Amino acid sequence: MDELIGSLEALIAKKRAIKQAVMQELLTGTTRLPGFGGEWETAELGAFVRIRARKISPADVSDDTPCVELEHIRQADGRLTGHGTAGRTSSIKYRFRPRDILFGRLRPYLRKWWYADRTGVCSTEIWPLTVEPERAASGFVYALVQTERFLEAAETSYGTHMPRADWNVVSGIEFPLPPLPEQRAIATILSDMDSDITALERRLDKTRAIKQGMMQQLLTGSIRLPIPDDDTEDDDAHDA
Repeated sequence: MDELIGSLEALIAKKRAIKQAVMQELLTGTTRLPGFGGEWETAELGAFVRIRARKISPADVSDDTPCVELEHIRQADGRLTGHGTAGRTSSIKYRFRPRDILFGRLRPYLRKWWYADRTGVCSTEIWPLTVEPERAASGFVYALVQTERFLEAAETSYGTHMPRADWNVVSGIEFPLPPLPEQRAIATILSDMDSDITALERRLDKTRAIKQGMMQQLLTGSIRLPIPDDDTEDDDAHDA
């Protein structure tokens, strides 16, 4: 079981490294996808992305509305580990919608992002980023949020004990921006790679859970291993 876990961890690390290399090539235009040509424009992030910054009270939505807090987003891999509900909180929230990109602005060095697949509310310590559909594809912007260029700008924060990313800084970053069809094609490739990695991570989680269950059964004697067959016992006795 440990060997299987180790091999899955190594494979996931390899695929993440490959994805980072592919992102570097595709998001900068160093490598172009087949069928696409022409020049890319350069634009500041704030020209095609904005914060969905309308604040609401949880009382304004149904009690079972998903509520995402920073602790629900895993570091550096974009996975959501769970969520609360609006009925269990009273603090002011932001509203988010499917295909918004949620980015944790509090302690941005933790590198927390999530591509929303549902409507909900989130902490005001999270930016719900939405794109201008005439300029950008949300999946492409989700990839940009994961780049070192974005993350380094986000880490230029204010506050000492509770640093927060500054939208005035982040929105001014310039990115190469291909036409929409090419953005969507790039986003699809990176999304497929994410899906592959996520499937492996789920398999890894399941394998770890199985190992824990086996340890519980075997180390307490709840399940006993088979007794060696007679031939093995005879051989052991002969050797002795």
